[in-house]
Amino acid sequence: MRSTTATTVLRVLKVIYGTLVAAGRMYVWIPLTDLYPDPSDPPPHHPERLRPDLPLTAYERALERELTTEGRLS
Repeated sequence: MRSTTATTVLRVLKVIYGTLVAAGRMYVWIPLTDLYPDPSDPPPHHPERLRPDLPLTAYERALERELTTEGRLS
């Protein structure tokens, strides 16, 4: 078992740590773009998320033309 002094020190350190974390959170700026993602894009790590470095295949381009108005997303 721990001594009462060690237990008291650990409790005090936990309180100090929690206080420092809370104070730090007040000074950290979170960009609004992260809070409100663009609803037209799939979320990160979504299986249907497009890779911008790969061009669309002929089949994918045909599907895009079928699903969009004049070749543009509607």
